[in-house]
Amino acid sequence: MKKRLPDIMEEMRQALLGRKKDHRWGTSASEAYSAAVGGIKDFSGDTLTKTAQRFNEALPYIERAGYEVTEIEVGLGLSPKIVPHLRLRELISDEAQTALLAETRDKKLINTILGSLFRASSTRKKLKFNRFHFTDLELELSILPTVVLKFKPNENHRGDPALLEDLTSADGKESDADTPKK
Repeated sequence: MKKRLPDIMEEMRQALLGRKKDHRWGTSASEAYSAAVGGIKDFSGDTLTKTAQRFNEALPYIERAGYEVTEIEVGLGLSPKIVPHLRLRELISDEAQTALLAETRDKKLINTILGSLFRASSTRKKLKFNRFHFTDLELELSILPTVVLKFKPNENHRGDPALLEDLTSADGKESDADTPKK
């Protein structure tokens, strides 16, 4: 049976306090570490599995919202996460967005994902960066879900002589400030 996070924390607390009459701090620390690592490992695996299942349920709605999934990363650690990389395929109307949100009202994670994607689409229109354009976004599904907007350089600014001039000094050599440190 998988342990819940409060149970894991209680085992760590008991291990630190010492459960035995002849309690030694070194033994307690070792027991606390074992309880934490073992419990969190089980908790992380269970959480990742559930998150992957929920993402699979959300995928058709994400596609209906105008996005395509280009890749998926899985981050392992104390706070495991699944990071789908998405590309905006088409902008759907405000009415279609409202309808999708209403349809998923009872599916909390799916509704949260869609709401985040729609806010990100709205936000990306407001963000203007010189020589960069919006390309993709990442949806980090973890304890604290996050949407990351990605902007890449415009093609017409790569190798621009004016930019290269800014990186060189008057004598045509790279300045010390622009030379990468080894």
